[in-house]
Amino acid sequence: MAERFLRSVHDAVSREYDYIIVGGGTAGLVVATRLSEDPTVSVLVLEAGRANLNDDSITMPGTFGKNFFQPDYEWGFMTVPQKHSSDTAFYWPRGKGLGGSSCINFYVFAQPPASDIDAIEKLGNPGWNWETYMRYSRKSERFTPPSAQEAAAERLHFNPAHHGTDGPISSCYAPLRAGWDYLYQDTLGNLGLPPTKDSVLGDGNGAWMATCSVNPDTKRRSTSVEYLHQASARENLHVVVSSPVTRVLFKDEKSAAGDVVASGVEFVHEGKTYTARANREVILSSGTLKSPQILEFSGIGNPEVLAEIGVKPKFDLPGVGENVQEHIFTNLAFELKNPEKYNTQEPMADEAVLKEQLGLYNSGNKSLFLLSFLGLGSGSVDRLSPQGAALISSHVARIRATSADTWKPGVAEQYALQVDKLNAGTASTAIVSMPIYTSRPNVPEPGKKYISIVAMLNHPWSRGTVHAVTPDPLAPPALDPHYYQDDFDMQTMIELTKFVRRLGKTAPLGDIIAREHNPGPEVQTDEELIAWIKQYTNSIAHTSGTCSMLPRDKGGVVDPRLKVYGTHNLRVVDLSILPLHIGAPTQVYVYGMAEQASDIIKGVI
Repeated sequence: MAERFLRSVHDAVSREYDYIIVGGGTAGLVVATRLSEDPTVSVLVLEAGRANLNDDSITMPGTFGKNFFQPDYEWGFMTVPQKHSSDTAFYWPRGKGLGGSSCINFYVFAQPPASDIDAIEKLGNPGWNWETYMRYSRKSERFTPPSAQEAAAERLHFNPAHHGTDGPISSCYAPLRAGWDYLYQDTLGNLGLPPTKDSVLGDGNGAWMATCSVNPDTKRRSTSVEYLHQASARENLHVVVSSPVTRVLFKDEKSAAGDVVASGVEFVHEGKTYTARANREVILSSGTLKSPQILEFSGIGNPEVLAEIGVKPKFDLPGVGENVQEHIFTNLAFELKNPEKYNTQEPMADEAVLKEQLGLYNSGNKSLFLLSFLGLGSGSVDRLSPQGAALISSHVARIRATSADTWKPGVAEQYALQVDKLNAGTASTAIVSMPIYTSRPNVPEPGKKYISIVAMLNHPWSRGTVHAVTPDPLAPPALDPHYYQDDFDMQTMIELTKFVRRLGKTAPLGDIIAREHNPGPEVQTDEELIAWIKQYTNSIAHTSGTCSMLPRDKGGVVDPRLKVYGTHNLRVVDLSILPLHIGAPTQVYVYGMAEQASDIIKGVI
């Protein structure tokens, strides 16, 4: 790939740009590519991490988690100790470098239910609905369907109307399968979640085979860097890496409407501080964890938070850094009988096998590097557990009996929609099979193979915060998701984990399982299960909400045009704007959201 867009700090500070985009991650590169389609405008992207272009540890499929805890690729964030999780601090991986988290994710490419997207509009955001979203989501995707023979043999049901054909991001069904996928589907069906031919529409209940963001021709993983391929020859797009932005700068005079006017940003490169100037807009695309921190150091946020870090307020906006919602999961592992029948990644822990599989991959043959997740299921807790209906009834009664003043602004409206979802039987959980061992605390035994099954909360009720807590803008913010503060989250996780245990004992999947490896036979009572959950809960790195698109008096940070309240020309475009979480991995949503945001910025809609 030509790298003409990569520029020096001198380029960034020696001229004025029309648009400055803070962050070259999943959303930022979409916006940069679309804005620079107009040759009359100039666009600067400032990325905190390295370029990391053409890096095999990113572009090669099957490198799940390889770059976790690697400072050249991700931030290494940790939460504060969680009060309702035995004071455990949890690791929150987030991508750092061009492509952001799309370079370190597990590239599941699945759409959320339509009702989850329509909920965004119901919270006060005209135009942010399913119909509009799908138009933009298709624009981002280049789907390669399976052959009719393969689709029939593997039960790969899909609706072509829900896929794009000429977008930058490649998607397909994984080139190599684990071998248990149809057994997994049938077992979910036997437990009340029958296969669905359309996982996109409706309430999300059912089992299906998911696509992944992989290019089936080159076998190379696809990330948001693929957008840069379209813009690689453009002179009007400049990208400067290793340059974290510390704050947005504003003019002394306000706009005619009385809003503060962004004039540029301050950033750091190799220990020195620089200023880049914008004559149209500044767009924050630094992600759910960094965008609110940059706003706070820019003087926009809760005055009490700003006082703690020594920042003079520009605009009182208490919603900044609030409304945090995260997909969380437990991960159960089961040892497989007859391991030679199945494809998993455990054998590549052996150097000789790793070398062999790498050779197969490089020569264009089937390799374990081509494995991806395929089997997914989702359901409401009353479909997964005999106690589910009673749990829902009790929780809904408690929510309805609680005064809205008990919660922070805007939460009551979100909870009302979540209650509607519960009563409608909308899937609040997800169950994902994985051909890779990521479970804890027991580790895989040499020579054996495992199926890992993730049990995930789609619509958490707990709400957390992300705030700057030190005067150093380069220090990490305090991440406090308030895991399990709402007990319904814990009760749901308990029942969901029990469901996965039943899944592992139910035919036909149970027929190929030798034993449960995690949590293991030593974890039996509810008390023991709760202790395991509190210690070994994981983040799926889908955090949303810190710059929610909501009315200002409901805790909002940006309006439906994505402008930060109180500002004339400052927007946020990343997952932080999502006000109510969706029941799906967030990669696909971010691409569609950023495409829609690009047309808003360009004035097309």
